[in-house]
Amino acid sequence: MRSIVAIILKNFRAAAKTLVALSALLIAASALSATELKRRVLVLPFDNLQKNKDVAWMSDSIADNLKTDLLKSDRFEILDVALLRKIDPAMQFQNLNAANASAFAKRLNCEVAVVGRFTAQKDGRQLIVNFEAEGVDALEERSVVTLRQEARVDAGVFDKVERLASEISDALKQKLKPLDADSFKRDNKLEILIRRLENPPRGFLDDLQITGFKIKPAFDIDTFDYSVDFTYEDVERFKEIELKYMYWGRQFEPGFSDSRDIRCNAAKCQFTGANPVLTLTKTARDKEIVYRVKINLPDPRGPIIARWWLATGYPHMQSFSALGMKNPEAIEPGSKLQLDAMKGFAFFEAGITPGRWQFLPGQLRWSLVLQSGYGQGDMAQYLAENPTKAKIHLLSLGGGMRIDRLFKLGRTYSLAPFVGFATHYQRYFRQIDSGYLSIAGFSPEIGVNNYFRLAPKSPWHLLVSFVAGSYLYAEQNLTYFRAAIGLEYVIK
Repeated sequence: MRSIVAIILKNFRAAAKTLVALSALLIAASALSATELKRRVLVLPFDNLQKNKDVAWMSDSIADNLKTDLLKSDRFEILDVALLRKIDPAMQFQNLNAANASAFAKRLNCEVAVVGRFTAQKDGRQLIVNFEAEGVDALEERSVVTLRQEARVDAGVFDKVERLASEISDALKQKLKPLDADSFKRDNKLEILIRRLENPPRGFLDDLQITGFKIKPAFDIDTFDYSVDFTYEDVERFKEIELKYMYWGRQFEPGFSDSRDIRCNAAKCQFTGANPVLTLTKTARDKEIVYRVKINLPDPRGPIIARWWLATGYPHMQSFSALGMKNPEAIEPGSKLQLDAMKGFAFFEAGITPGRWQFLPGQLRWSLVLQSGYGQGDMAQYLAENPTKAKIHLLSLGGGMRIDRLFKLGRTYSLAPFVGFATHYQRYFRQIDSGYLSIAGFSPEIGVNNYFRLAPKSPWHLLVSFVAGSYLYAEQNLTYFRAAIGLEYVIK
C-alpha cells in the first residue's frame, strides 16, 4: 500500500514540476511577444500664477530642465512646446488642467503631459519659489501624479528641479506602464506633421491631387517625380483636369511654364500633346525645386481589343412554315428533318470588339462573335401519329460579325441594339457514336445587349442579352429567341 502511495506522490510531483515549467515558458513567451512602446511626454511651460516679472524666466526654464532630465531617464519619448508654437504661435498655456493639457498633448500624439505652476515670495532678502508639477495621463485625461517643491532662487534651484524631474519620472513609470505597440497606433498624419516640424522638408507642397486621380507613388512633400495613369474612359470623360494642392508654409502662385504637352490656366489644365508632363515650381521665377507629374495617356489609336465578353443562356427554338418553308410531319429515309420538334437547351457565346480598325460611320462598331448551342427533339418516324419517337440531338458551332451602336445612360447602365450575321456548322445525330447529318446554316439575328457596371470605376460589366434569330436552310428554318447573361470586360 505504501509503495502505491509513493508511486502516486512521485508522479504527482513530476506532473506539478512539468506544469510549473510550462507556465514559466508561457509567461516568458508572452513577455517576448509583447512589443513595448515608450509613452511620449509633452512638457508644457510652467504657469507663473502671480505674473511676477522677476521670475518670468522660470516658466520655460523649469520646463526645459524637466524635459532634459526626463530624457536622461530613457523611460519616455519627450516633446516640448516648441512644436506646438510652430503650429500656432499665439497659443496660450495659462490655467492648464488635466483636460486642456491632454488636448495639447493629443495635438502632438503624446500620451502624457507634464504641466506646472509656481509662485514666488520674499523671505527677507531671499526670493523663495514654490512650484508644483503635475503628470497627466492624456489618454484618460486625468492627473496621475502631483509633486511640490520649494527652493531658493539661486544656483541650487536647478538641483531642486532635477530632483523633481527624477521623482516625476519614477512616479510616472510606476503609474503608467508602457504601451503595447501591436495594439496602440498613433495618428499617422500627426506623426508626419511632427516629423516635418522637427525636420522641415525641402518641398513646398503638402498635398497634390489631379481631378481625383491617385498619383503613384503616394504623394510625399519631398518626393518630386510622380505619374498618373489615364484610361480611355478618363480621356473621354475629362476634357480638362483640375489641380488641387496644399502648401507647406507660405502660399505662392505656382509656375507651370516648363510643362510639356499641357496648358494650364490657374488650376485647370488641358492636354495639347500625346506625352504631357506637368511641372510645378514655387513661382514662375523660383524654379529651384520642381514637382513633375508624368501623365500616361492611352494609345491614341485605341486598344487592339476594346471589349471582350462571355455569355451563356437559354434559346427557345421554333420552326415556322412561312415563305415556302415547311416541315414534314414525320421523318423517313430521304426526307427533311421535322425541325418544329426541336427544343433549345443551352447557348454559349464569346466575342471581341476591336479598338482599332473601326471604319463604320455614326459611331457604329463591328465585333467578332463565336457561338455554340445545343438542342434536341423527339421526331415522329414515318407517320405523324407514330407513338415511337426518335430523339434527335443538335450541336451547333459557328461565328460571324455583329454591328451595334452603344448608348450610355449614366455611368452605370448602357445598352447596345445590334444586328448580326453568322454561319453555323451543325450536326444532327441520334447517338454521339452513330451516323449523323451535317449541315451549314446561315443565321441572321437582331437583339439588344444591356450593360450594368459592377462598380463606379470597374471595367467589368454584367451583360444581359435579348436576341431573336434564325438558322436558315434550304426551304426550312429553325428560329430562336434567346435570353443570355454574362460578363464583359471594357477597355474602351
